[in-house]
Amino acid sequence: MPHFETIQKGAQQMGVVLSDETIQILVNYLAMLEKWNKAYNLTAIRDVEQMISLHLLDSLATLPYITGENIIDVGTGPGLPGMVLAICYPDKRFTLLDSNGKKTRFLTQVKMELGIHNVTVANERVEKHQYQGQYDHVISRAFASLQDMINWTLPLPKDSGNFLAMKGVYPSEEIAALPKEVELVFAEPLNVPNVQAERHMVVMTRKG
Repeated sequence: MPHFETIQKGAQQMGVVLSDETIQILVNYLAMLEKWNKAYNLTAIRDVEQMISLHLLDSLATLPYITGENIIDVGTGPGLPGMVLAICYPDKRFTLLDSNGKKTRFLTQVKMELGIHNVTVANERVEKHQYQGQYDHVISRAFASLQDMINWTLPLPKDSGNFLAMKGVYPSEEIAALPKEVELVFAEPLNVPNVQAERHMVVMTRKG
């Protein structure tokens, strides 16, 4: 089980504790992603080892930020980080939103085959999403800029909720250009094993 061990070791390096059962579900998810990717081109990354570090471990790095119960992943693609988080947090509720039908069909299949009951798949554009003001966290790793993310997702979190943006290098220009409706709580580096590139988590809230 090389993939099992790679995920287990990577999680341990990040201080993330996962049960063997959870790791096995992540392995199964990875196998489905690899298989579907050949036919439907869900991600540009083809190499499984790279998928583990750049997709799975990268998503696992966000686990400590998920303190609320109701989370939406906007522009989830093939479920990154949303499906990975949902597998690790079966008691929390996740909405995985993407306008790409191929990607949401894949997520629906993952949900069915792997028995993941805490996920709602939403194949729609974010501005059409009806559950506004209901989320503890709005997370995304897909948006081009923080400004775009906030402009599209501003109504989604509860008053007490926040925005979690996964970025590469520290986005100082984007932070300086944040829309006036939100404020930066903090931005800090994410340490992802086997990933040489910089990764950051940017946490923002709506101004009261």
